[in-house]
Amino acid sequence: MKKQLAIVSIASALAMGTSGLAMAAGPDYYTNTQIPTGNAASECSALGSLIGKEFTYSLKWNEGAGESAPSQTETANFPEHSNTITVSNSILEEDEYKTFDWSSDPNGIGAVLVKAGQGYNVYTYDPQARGDSGLYAPDNKGISHVTFCWNKEEAEFSEWCSPGYWRQEQHLDAWEATGITPEDNFYSKLGYYPKLSNQGVKAGATSDPTLWQVLQSPQYYGGDAFNAVGDLLSKAHPDVSFTGERVEDSCPL
Repeated sequence: MKKQLAIVSIASALAMGTSGLAMAAGPDYYTNTQIPTGNAASECSALGSLIGKEFTYSLKWNEGAGESAPSQTETANFPEHSNTITVSNSILEEDEYKTFDWSSDPNGIGAVLVKAGQGYNVYTYDPQARGDSGLYAPDNKGISHVTFCWNKEEAEFSEWCSPGYWRQEQHLDAWEATGITPEDNFYSKLGYYPKLSNQGVKAGATSDPTLWQVLQSPQYYGGDAFNAVGDLLSKAHPDVSFTGERVEDSCPL
């Protein structure tokens, strides 16, 4: 088993706070035979079988747009859980990304698979971490893709103001504390375009809506986008303790 030294930036670790501190074990090297290249779920499942741990949630970075490891923020949305991951400080050398840092909120990450050539450098965290720095691929090759694996962490409590709350005009004053406006573009805040329903296509609804348009027309943009706006605003409001779990009738505003 090929092992290399994972160096975690002390300054970055201190900035994350003690709850996010966790030194990666490894990275450990695994071949394509041990972890066949596939979608995020299959790669995390294969890793879990090798290390004796099951991962429920996964995300392949920049999927469908070239993958690799560009600096950006993506939110993985599932029916019962969401997690926002940020890749930063990506170093580009000769048109190939070589190293990067990452952070996650509100849930930690259990493993990060960094793929290049015929294998992976795998960074594992126990307990799950909310950030690390200086991750790289085997032999410092250009990174072909990155996969994040994790399990949902049980929070002490979670408050959530549903999209039904945020869509009401009498609650527009609550938007002010978030720093987000109804006119803000959905893509600019969430990082993806909501999928138009057949009804939305027939009605000629815009494919690049504002947050307010998504809230007012869930029949056009779907429940996932509708709830994502509620998550975004709940997370941004200083008086809402949103941990990623949508708890009905828990809005403190």
